[in-house]
Amino acid sequence: MLNLSISRRPRIAGFTFIEMLLVFVIMGIMLSITVKSVRGTWVASSRRSASREVTSYLFRARAIAIQQSRTAWLVRSGNVLKIMVDSSGTPVRLGTQIDMSARYGATLGAPSGKDTVQFDPRGFAVYVAPAPKFTVQIGAATDTLCITGLGRITTRSCP
Repeated sequence: MLNLSISRRPRIAGFTFIEMLLVFVIMGIMLSITVKSVRGTWVASSRRSASREVTSYLFRARAIAIQQSRTAWLVRSGNVLKIMVDSSGTPVRLGTQIDMSARYGATLGAPSGKDTVQFDPRGFAVYVAPAPKFTVQIGAATDTLCITGLGRITTRSCP
């Protein structure tokens, strides 16, 4: 018969506290590096999406003016965009409005001082001078959207 001592117990498989602590520290460092890069990408993507949404609303207002042969406006009220159309001399909102701050966390601005872009029944942007511009800002980064008389929207080279 084998005599085993009581002080000797079988080894239990597992990790020690030090090993677990080391794994968590390494995972924390990797996670912090990943979060910083993903956060920057997320903010840039959100700003681009907001800029595309503003561009979409501009094109939609222009298309409505052409399709209905009526004057249409894209109106900015703070961070909210809405499309208005002329109905027998009275501006009427058409479709839904969008709050850029609630949806994208973006701040809309109009550095040209014009909060409204008017499209005539032919789809031409009506303005005197300067050309209407909208800015989309999230954090420190800003996109600027410029509207020309022909209803063309540019995002890079604004005069």
